[in-house]
Amino acid sequence: MNTLKVLIKIVLIMLMALIFQTIYPWWTVAIAAFAISYALTTNAFWSFVSGFLAIAMLWLIPAAITDLRTDSILTERVAAIFNLPNSWSLIFLTAFIGGLAGGLSAMTATYFRIMVRPALGA
Repeated sequence: MNTLKVLIKIVLIMLMALIFQTIYPWWTVAIAAFAISYALTTNAFWSFVSGFLAIAMLWLIPAAITDLRTDSILTERVAAIFNLPNSWSLIFLTAFIGGLAGGLSAMTATYFRIMVRPALGA
C-alpha cells in the first residue's frame, strides 16, 4: 500500500465530489469516487477506504459545522423523527451513508478496471 497514493486519492475524490454535489444531485459523489478510483489504481480494500473516508469527511465536516452554528435546532428535531438519541448520531449516520456510497463506488471502479483491463489488451 502506498500511503501517499491513498491520501492523494482521498483529496481528489473530496474535491471532485464537492464540485459535483454543488451542481448535481447528492448521488454524483459516487461518480466522483468511481472516476478517481478508476484513474488511480490501488487494491479493492484501499479503494473502499479512500472512497469511504473522502465522502464521509465531505459530509461530516459541513454537517457538524452547521449543527454547531445553529445550536442543533433542526438536527435534533430530525433525529427525534428517526428515534435517534441526539443530533450527533444523525450527523454520523449521514456521514456513514455517504461513506458507504463513496466506498462501494470506489471499490466497484477497482473491480471494473480489473475486468476491463484484459479486454483492452486483447
